[in-house]
Amino acid sequence: MIGASAARLLAEEKHDFPRVTAACPYFGRCGGCSLQDLTYHDQLALKQRRLHQALAAFDPALRPSIRPLDDPWRYRNKAELTFSQLDGELVLGYHAARSFWRVLDVEDCLLLPEPMVAVIRDARRLARESGAPAYNPRTHQGFFRHLTIRQSRATGQLLLCVTTTPGPGETLQRMAEALMSRHPRLVSVWWGQRASVADLAVPETLTLLRGAACLVDRMGRFRIDVGALTFLQPTPAQAEPLYDYLLDALPVARQGSAWDLYCGMGLVALYLAQRFERVYGIDAAEQNIELATRNAASNGVANVTFRLGTVEALLEDRRFWLQEAKPECVVVDPPRAGLHPRAVAGVLAARPRSLAYLSCSVPSLVRDLQALLGAYPRYRIERVEAFDMFPHTAHVEVCVVLARC
Repeated sequence: MIGASAARLLAEEKHDFPRVTAACPYFGRCGGCSLQDLTYHDQLALKQRRLHQALAAFDPALRPSIRPLDDPWRYRNKAELTFSQLDGELVLGYHAARSFWRVLDVEDCLLLPEPMVAVIRDARRLARESGAPAYNPRTHQGFFRHLTIRQSRATGQLLLCVTTTPGPGETLQRMAEALMSRHPRLVSVWWGQRASVADLAVPETLTLLRGAACLVDRMGRFRIDVGALTFLQPTPAQAEPLYDYLLDALPVARQGSAWDLYCGMGLVALYLAQRFERVYGIDAAEQNIELATRNAASNGVANVTFRLGTVEALLEDRRFWLQEAKPECVVVDPPRAGLHPRAVAGVLAARPRSLAYLSCSVPSLVRDLQALLGAYPRYRIERVEAFDMFPHTAHVEVCVVLARC
């Protein structure tokens, strides 16, 4: 969901384009999609104009293209929904537009594959039948908090995680049994518990109730295990071209090291391992490092090493990048908030020949590019390409490759 000021700015920019009838009956009330009232062609034109304006300060000639999605409907492989109470009844859906508190009960989402929607509907029904209330973020009372569901493009199988406040697990166990018996594609059900009052869909503890621990998926030539909380680009049909573009945009090097910062489950590191003699992945989440190590081993990739820790802390260990792993190339794919200032300083101190930045937040990208391009050593923008990873929303995935001058 975008903020109120960003929503007003987007509404003004949309005035330049003719409106169409949105396909989704929740459009305008739901805080998810913001561009469904434009044709897909005009959505791309608007995003390209916004991206050009954002990057013009670095080079007015930069006019990156945006690669469209062949089918901009039911493209997502993951969804996070919120439980709430409405008129005394438990509901499950997305936050309403311009509201932190209200949740819109949705029967369908046109961005999600239909098997995912079917599981969501049944999960809501079973939660209602249990009699347990939804969590209230104002009073901090209630049980059901969030639902996360993901689908493997390779197999069509589904993984579900229901997050609640701490409590007895019998309700979740019965839900898991009922859902898996009704939906053969559902092969994994997790129970997440979160005691913190912060309204986040990230559980503090995870318990596997039934089925497999991970989904099996594929990206390019790699077979990957995907966990309940693993980050994976939400649009597989765009993720493969994105990673292929990244590899093609980097200088050809059979020797030297590369870094994959904020590596998650190690997918970028696996791609880099085809090009560099040694690859180092860094991530602050222990479960991500374990999964990345397993994915490298299952694909027979032996020239990748994963390190646990925050990027900013590990890059302050100069023995690491001066003696063990001085990089020829650094790839960063940070969270939406962008790079920590100490991470920027660490990357610059390592002086890689090339630096690639993957971002789903153009404002964070622009802020970090200002820091990277305005410091020493000097870098220049070598290539920029955007991928429409999020049709019908204002977001876009951008890959910027910098070269050291």
